Amino acid sequence: MISARSLSNPHSATVDKTASQRRDATAGAAYLLLAAMAALVGGGVSVLAGMGMLPAAGLWGRLAQAHPALMLLYVVVPALVCGFGTLWLPRALGREHMLLGRLNLVAVGVFAVASVLTCTLADARLAHVLWCVGALMSAMVLLGTIFDSCADSLEQTSFSPFVWGEMLSATVLLLCAPVFAAATLRTVLWPATNPVVGAEYFAAPVGLIVLLAGFGIVFEMAARSGQVQTRPVAYIMAATAASGVVAWTKSSLVHGADSLTAQMVGNVLLALCSLSAVCLAGLWLAGTWKARVSLRTPLLWGMGFLAVVAGGWVVQLVQGTGLHPALQLGALYAVCGGFYLWRGEACGFWYPQKLARLHFVLTAAATLCLFVSGMQVLGCALFGVAALVFVLAAVISFQRDIPLPASYSGMAASGVAKGARA
Repeated sequence: MISARSLSNPHSATVDKTASQRRDATAGAAYLLLAAMAALVGGGVSVLAGMGMLPAAGLWGRLAQAHPALMLLYVVVPALVCGFGTLWLPRALGREHMLLGRLNLVAVGVFAVASVLTCTLADARLAHVLWCVGALMSAMVLLGTIFDSCADSLEQTSFSPFVWGEMLSATVLLLCAPVFAAATLRTVLWPATNPVVGAEYFAAPVGLIVLLAGFGIVFEMAARSGQVQTRPVAYIMAATAASGVVAWTKSSLVHGADSLTAQMVGNVLLALCSLSAVCLAGLWLAGTWKARVSLRTPLLWGMGFLAVVAGGWVVQLVQGTGLHPALQLGALYAVCGGFYLWRGEACGFWYPQKLARLHFVLTAAATLCLFVSGMQVLGCALFGVAALVFVLAAVISFQRDIPLPASYSGMAASGVAKGARA
């Protein structure tokens, strides 16, 4: 809607639009920076503490204790949902900017304050409540932008897999964050009858968000170069989101004799989520196989995401544990692949392909080392080197800030055409 002020001054709409775009860029970059800092601090301190190089008391000990909260709350959600949602979602919806941009900046500030309190306070329950407030703000911004684009659209256009993943992930946040906040406040108000709730309490919704947002990004990779039908993907992802939220909420709120029933319901719905992940992986592989596309950088990360998540489900079925660590590791592949896809194919800017491929090789080697006895330290070191390569590739890309060459665009177009002929 154009205001009377905009009609009287034709340049005001352009100025407001540019300010909104700058606000989105600032908020999106802040989200990704927060996620990167949380990953570096949480992962680095955990590795050094495991090697016995840090004291167990004081600030370093507190940072080691904050490792689960940093990795669960401040890496996945700020990067996969908030960061990519702010930077990528307007372009995917054909909009100029996000709705409620100022509220989005406030959410970034709340996340930042909560992360500092998580690292400094011995009792992180206040930080968890603040995190829930920031998550609710960000979810409202994302959902408001998506629904507003539907209301303003003159013709009905289907959402891309990325938009579906972001919308469902934001919905999971909107439904689950109040439950997390209520459980945390319950331990503060009635500490004698309720156990202390930590970040691990929110591990199941975070895993669900990784599954939804990760598959949304992975299918966006295939949709740009292969034959992928969005409708069955959307149905499976929506069913996964609904069943996952119901299972976690029911198992979180019941007590006493009903706990066993809730656990049984959670196990059944976990099996349904596993089945949906297998179906999504099959659809992705079928679409990329039909297109016979070349293995460009985003597709490599997509295959890495599928391999890690599939391995986690196999370990979960055999040993009963292993799914949540695999989803957290899969989030790394989704974030990195999403960055290269957003920077390259989605925005049309150049990034160093050789460094990007080296980044993937180092990350894949580090992942393999984690599952070999006695190689965990080497794997952590490789993860550190891979992170440095990723930072270098991103800095070079943003510093040069040039459009993709015509040869790369032609190669992508030929891949799509080849898929259409298949």
